[in-house]
Amino acid sequence: MEGSEVDGPRRVCGVDELTDGESVVREVDGTAVAVFSIDGSVYALENVCPHQGGPIGEGKVEDGCVYCPWHGWQFDVASGEHVHGKAAATAFDVTVDDGDVYVSL
Repeated sequence: MEGSEVDGPRRVCGVDELTDGESVVREVDGTAVAVFSIDGSVYALENVCPHQGGPIGEGKVEDGCVYCPWHGWQFDVASGEHVHGKAAATAFDVTVDDGDVYVSL
């Protein structure tokens, strides 16, 4: 097998860099990843809206969803699913270990 899965999860940020209801965006192995903290849980989506490529991590977060700042498409931050069944954003598995946030691409 090739790719990041073989290499394991990648560190994206520290938990202390996250603010509840907001995101931070980091590059991981050439992929822009938006990391969200919501009510003590951490989630990660690719920072690209499947509609027209907008930066999801810059969107408003409300009720467990993020709104793409370009056209308002709404995605569940836990699953990446579009709330109206359109194209889903790519969601990544997240692990928090000793204050650090890791994603598996």
